[in-house]
Amino acid sequence: MNTVLVIGATSPTAQAFIKLMERDYPEMTLKLFVRNRKKVPAYQKREHVIFLGDAAKYTDYVAALEGVDYIYDSVGGLSTGPYVKLLLRAIKETQATIKRIVDISAGGIYGEYLSGNLPYLSAVRTQHPQYTHDQLDKPLLFANSGIPFTIFRPGLIQNGPETKIITHGPEFRAIPESEFAINRDTFARAAANALFNDDYHNQSVAISNGELL
Repeated sequence: MNTVLVIGATSPTAQAFIKLMERDYPEMTLKLFVRNRKKVPAYQKREHVIFLGDAAKYTDYVAALEGVDYIYDSVGGLSTGPYVKLLLRAIKETQATIKRIVDISAGGIYGEYLSGNLPYLSAVRTQHPQYTHDQLDKPLLFANSGIPFTIFRPGLIQNGPETKIITHGPEFRAIPESEFAINRDTFARAAANALFNDDYHNQSVAISNGELL
């Protein structure tokens, strides 16, 4: 039985992924990496492995990695850039056998979103240069680790039904306003496809809603 470590498991985006896993991949064991157990839904405390940890602490990654096969990392925030280095160091030094990592980065770091009515998507580079630098470093960090990975760069994450998936690589620098949004259920599907179907292999992709299913 394979185990998926969900880092930042209480975020709304991670919760959508957990619900998809419960429905479509019930054979998988979920280990939920959380900072506050009180925020975990009661049924998840019964059905899944709960790991209390801080994503800023190397030793917590070391402890959490035991028995893990896949990683879904949804920790976000302007100060989280160094966290990936801690995670990859922990994987290397524990010799954990990780089959695939899905990481959530940020839309706009390549200047790929046309401003429209949401200028923050294209202004992240000037408003948050260190954060942008950290996010731009991620593909090389993952590539050097030798662990298969997918980095998703969403624009506006929102609730809504699952849709078809639109993705663009870093070379595409003109994402229209119609592709700014990504529904959490769509995002969850893309993450599962990346982890288990080898979609978006070793790629950093912008992701957005396509047509309704």
